Amino acid sequence: MDIAELNRRICADIPSVGAMRLAVISAGAARVAVRIPAEGNGNDKGTLFAGVLYSGLVLAGWCLAMERARGSGFVHPWAAIVDASVKYVRPLRADVEAVAVFAEEPHLVPGARNWVCTSVSIGSEVAFVGRYAVGETPADRG
Repeated sequence: MDIAELNRRICADIPSVGAMRLAVISAGAARVAVRIPAEGNGNDKGTLFAGVLYSGLVLAGWCLAMERARGSGFVHPWAAIVDASVKYVRPLRADVEAVAVFAEEPHLVPGARNWVCTSVSIGSEVAFVGRYAVGETPADRG
């Protein structure tokens, strides 16, 4: 999907993403990057709020799962985070990029429930592993 269209869709479907000004800056079947701006997303300590960082990490993994589903022939894909772990190594004060890759190569089957495991990082400062359920909405409901 075109990055501008992906960002438009995300902001329309998930309004809080627009409020945080998270933006997909690159997207492909094997890697997705999401920009997380510092301005307006800080906390009382002058660092990026962990909840905003977490949202960017989940979004990057979600976009990666969706891009792979589309590339695997899913017509009306969906993805939902099932579980995740995150480690905040040090505080961040500037704009950052969350970069998502697959923790293990997924083999997606249209029409079946699939599992995708992503690894998302913000440099060496934040590490996230997320598992997503991935499926396809029937055409008559899409």
